[in-house]
Amino acid sequence: MDIGAYHVLELQIAADPADTRRVMPSITAAHRRIVDVGCGAGQTLIASRLPNDVMAVGVDCDPRALSLGRLLYPKLRLARARGESLPLPTGYFDLAISRVALPYMRTGAALAEMARVLRPGGDLWIALHPFSLVWTELKTSLERGRWGAALQRAYALANGACVHFTGRELPAPYRGKHHSFQTEERIVRTLGELGFEDIRVERRRFFVVTARKKKDIA
Repeated sequence: MDIGAYHVLELQIAADPADTRRVMPSITAAHRRIVDVGCGAGQTLIASRLPNDVMAVGVDCDPRALSLGRLLYPKLRLARARGESLPLPTGYFDLAISRVALPYMRTGAALAEMARVLRPGGDLWIALHPFSLVWTELKTSLERGRWGAALQRAYALANGACVHFTGRELPAPYRGKHHSFQTEERIVRTLGELGFEDIRVERRRFFVVTARKKKDIA
């Protein structure tokens, strides 16, 4: 599947409440400023059908995805950047989201940036890869003889295990492409260290984590 077809499919899934593959953040009236880290073509923001007076920004490192997003929905505010270094003001946003994009970043650095740009009391919503998802993808890749994909998943398993046990991430072995799975224990600990509270985990095919930045954290 090419990049355009992938993002269009993801938009269709995000826009259909009946689709069992759909996973979307809960956006409330208190969320007036929203940032989507690893937004792709902006599928999550488009499908959320935000009011016109809500200021939403999507950030992604893939220029092809961003170009498609601007074509699909010209009103989108999109910026090309890595999640580990957001070109955004500190303490500005009410809600920071990332839908299954953090596993392809240096997760700790990206979460630290999301914490930085959130205002005290701001909300976090992230969807992550559990071990079972990456393990299944590895087995499927091996069965189909997709050796490059299998190596990438093997790296993701090793990296996720390293993060879980040590809190450190392995260097990316191929063109700087990071990949990992996450565990509930490690993500809760990491978010606590970054100044989040009310951390909640919901297990699905992915697992969804919500948290709130402490109000006494600048």
